[in-house]
Amino acid sequence: MLDLPDGSGLDTLLFEDWQALRAKREQLDTAIEVWVADMPDGYPQFIMRYSNSKGVQRAHPAWHAMTHFFNHQTHHRGQVGTLVTQAGGDIGLTDLIALV
Repeated sequence: MLDLPDGSGLDTLLFEDWQALRAKREQLDTAIEVWVADMPDGYPQFIMRYSNSKGVQRAHPAWHAMTHFFNHQTHHRGQVGTLVTQAGGDIGLTDLIALV
């Protein structure tokens, strides 16, 4: 789904073209929507068991990881907003209360 090039790292430029980046973002958003729509009943309560990057065993309800997944995206959107603003761009109105 991500189509990352071999040997890519955090400094790898994946898209030089805005439209290509936007198309990939839309593809990923659709995949996330399908994933959520296809979840079996009770999935958020399922217990996830895994080892973290240090080999420590972990277990918690899936909703913990799902909450992190969606919340972490807001962190990166904030980073992008900062970069755009620093480059002289205007990201427009972002206050939720003004958008509802």
